Amino acid sequence: MDEAQDTQSQALSLSITEDSRKLLANFTPAENLTPIDVDWLQQKIAAAGFAQLFLFEPAMAQLIKQYATATAPFSLEIGEVRDASAAIEIAADKMSAWITVTPPCGGIALTREQVDLALSEKAITAGILDEEIDHLLASGSAEKTLIAQGREVVHGEDGRLQCLIPMVKDRHPHLDENDIADYRDLGGIVTIRQGERLMQKHPPTPGESGENVLGQLIPANPGKEVLFAPQLKGAMVDPEDPAFLIAETSGQPVEISHGMIVESTVTLQSVDLSTGNIDFDGTIEITGDVHVGMSIRATGDIHVGGTVEAATLDAGGDIIVKGGIIGHGEVHEHPDKKQKQGIARIRCDGSCSAHFIENASVETGDSILVANLVMQSELAAINQIMVGTPGTGTGRIIGGLTEATLLVQAASIGSASGVKTRVMVGTNPYLHDKLKRTTQNLDTKATAMIEVVKLLDFIKKHPERAPAGVLSKAENTQMALMLDIETLQEEKEQFEFELVLSVDAKVVVEKAVFSGVQIEIAGKIHLVNTQTSGGTFTLGEEGITFQ
Repeated sequence: MDEAQDTQSQALSLSITEDSRKLLANFTPAENLTPIDVDWLQQKIAAAGFAQLFLFEPAMAQLIKQYATATAPFSLEIGEVRDASAAIEIAADKMSAWITVTPPCGGIALTREQVDLALSEKAITAGILDEEIDHLLASGSAEKTLIAQGREVVHGEDGRLQCLIPMVKDRHPHLDENDIADYRDLGGIVTIRQGERLMQKHPPTPGESGENVLGQLIPANPGKEVLFAPQLKGAMVDPEDPAFLIAETSGQPVEISHGMIVESTVTLQSVDLSTGNIDFDGTIEITGDVHVGMSIRATGDIHVGGTVEAATLDAGGDIIVKGGIIGHGEVHEHPDKKQKQGIARIRCDGSCSAHFIENASVETGDSILVANLVMQSELAAINQIMVGTPGTGTGRIIGGLTEATLLVQAASIGSASGVKTRVMVGTNPYLHDKLKRTTQNLDTKATAMIEVVKLLDFIKKHPERAPAGVLSKAENTQMALMLDIETLQEEKEQFEFELVLSVDAKVVVEKAVFSGVQIEIAGKIHLVNTQTSGGTFTLGEEGITFQ
């Protein structure tokens, strides 16, 4: 050590206060002192064995300044002994708590007792993570480390109805992830026997309560009870076990909202003059053909194993024709009586599938699926029309009018001879009308529900003034209204969803579109003047585009 450093060391000494908590810098004036800096001071503190203490930076700066000018002795507190400390933060939802640990500076390391005290001060009693505490005690530090985690509430699941019949018919339109109908054979008739179980009602679950880190319980919302709809045609609640719905009669099971109905089925070899016209409350299966001029009406499905010739079919469900649908005259927009007799007329609330359709009028509440050819016909579908199996290059639309809300798809549209062929998508007045009627029905049911709730409230307050049987009748009415409202709400949401999809309506042609084809999307018209290869017609800002 040179003379200047020795003088500096003698002029400045370090000591600990009597309570062993504060570090003092003691200055004694001396001659020929040279200035000191922070590095020199830190080295001196380390050499004295106080490097682990917490140092006051402002006090050290003051010491360096006074050292250079002081003419009288002085002492300054420039550091102190600090024990480890812990600070706990609780999340706003009280489901989590974090700890920040400041390591000791010459003092005592953090102890479990200190952590427990910090938890206690914050009233944290639940979800304490002991392993995390052990880790941070071992490391001696932590920066916003999770130390307590509440138990999340698990709300109860609503009751549900489980269908027990495989391949059951479902009277609802189904789209895939691309909002396109699954091209498939709509299937055969599934039949069940009287007394067979159709559905099982699973009760709701109560849920599991949660708990926050303060030990406060978070109650779970129990699931809602699900009920079978009343007066299900052909089905009844099992008198031996009300959790099951059973078939009251043999027939075809059809899944509907809140239950299942059983439609009676009848099987015929063919429909002609020998059978006469058919009007049946249920499902009809015809193994052969439907001949010219005949009429068939069914509340369920109509399955035809052969061909439909210039006949009229009307179904509440699907119409499935294994062969083709063919009329004996051209389809006209305003047909006279003779012209009506010459064409095939098909209408159903579900979907219609056939191998081919020629000189026919087909109107469906869902989709139309044709395996091969549509020629000189009028087709109208609420959702979409698909001709040919996608990706195979088969399926032609030639002449007539083909109209759907969302999509028309075929391998080719029109013909080389320039036959006038109209295709329309993106507009559906039926859908708007259905939405309007459903909304009106929903409002009517909601108003009725308000009145029933008022009546029930009155009866509960004044039971002595209610005639016998009124309470039971009101409760049954309330249950029926609840189911009706839920069903109507689902229908309304479905219609609104389909209207939104109609904005993106398109016409897809896989191979070729010929001259003479007119494409109309949401009122905009595009005339095809020259034959072109496949592509997609959509509606853009400038009108209909094809790419």
